[in-house]
Amino acid sequence: MLRRPYASERIQRVDPETGIKVVQLTSYPLPAVHLNYNWPSVSPDGRRVILMSQRYAGRRAPWDLFRVDTDGLNLFQLTERTDTGNPVAQAAKQNAPVCIMNPDGRTLYAVWHGDPHVYAVDVETGNIETLGSFSRFAPDGAVIQHMLYSPTSDRLFIVLRHPRITTYRFDIATGEVAELDLDGLLWACYAEKPRIVLMKQNALPKEKLADYVSFVRETGGTRTFWDCNEDGGDARLIGRDVFAHGTLLGRTERLQGCGNPPERCIWILEPGGEPRRLCSGPYFWHSGASFDGEWIIADTNWPDRGLQLIHVGTGHFRTLCHPRATLDHTPAGHPHPALSQDGRVAVFGSDRTGVSQVYAAHILDEFRQSVIAGELDRPRDKWWISKR
Repeated sequence: MLRRPYASERIQRVDPETGIKVVQLTSYPLPAVHLNYNWPSVSPDGRRVILMSQRYAGRRAPWDLFRVDTDGLNLFQLTERTDTGNPVAQAAKQNAPVCIMNPDGRTLYAVWHGDPHVYAVDVETGNIETLGSFSRFAPDGAVIQHMLYSPTSDRLFIVLRHPRITTYRFDIATGEVAELDLDGLLWACYAEKPRIVLMKQNALPKEKLADYVSFVRETGGTRTFWDCNEDGGDARLIGRDVFAHGTLLGRTERLQGCGNPPERCIWILEPGGEPRRLCSGPYFWHSGASFDGEWIIADTNWPDRGLQLIHVGTGHFRTLCHPRATLDHTPAGHPHPALSQDGRVAVFGSDRTGVSQVYAAHILDEFRQSVIAGELDRPRDKWWISKR
């Protein structure tokens, strides 16, 4: 059952520089964040956004799952946690649940820090099912690094850190858990085949895998991406890593991401090929893609030039809107934009109000056509105002 309906918290505004309609979906004076930008936060019909939020003040206040329409109406709380969080995860600033949405938009898979159970949450009804437990693999103090989902095999991949990174494969149908002996970091799951992407560092033995940040900062070696089966075997070289942050290009087998400084570009990596520079401009920072692989959304930094909507076919891009986030090095300060599956809604975070909130920017076909045509930014465009 749905735990609680809320009155609308939406605040509607028009970006003063681009004229794009932006809806602030949450405004409660406590943090709210959307799902990770490497996977959709928006249902396939473009109607609903999934987010996580705290609803009472406290260092160890629980985080719950919510859904809200992309117009800011019909905000519902889906879960109601009574725990006070994992102190180890809290110290690591990772107390929010790890959650991913089935691409059909009907089910969420979630794990809370300090609770070694995997839950399925029905997006429509709020019903919660316990799918299984990985307690024998999760010692006290273990922190969940991230979780990925393979739609073709219906499996979750849960990455724990204690103290080194270890990946576990969870079968949703049976609840069976298997520890994987991977010689790299799990980077992605393909949407159209039961295989995974590993990032490997040839100068770093796997017993030294502590976390993603220490992994990518290691010097003296080359980082490469590999297409592997779900056990980590049958590895096929994709290509070298040139990304600061990146994801799969939607449902395709291509990789996309933002260049490492001093590069100011978006890279595309075809399996077995060399990275291709899609476009250059501002310093693109974090980027997500639509499922069809036609569109990329990226935030920017040094300086902040707003969210950039990029057309993959032409390499053209335009400023969509300006999150005005602090851009400090905490998750709340990063917009981390994500696109809906059809590329018509961009979801992002911003702490412009002093607290992290979730926003949605609505992308009209007219604006998309202007990007494809290579039109340049100009003040106070008409994209939303003319359509009210």
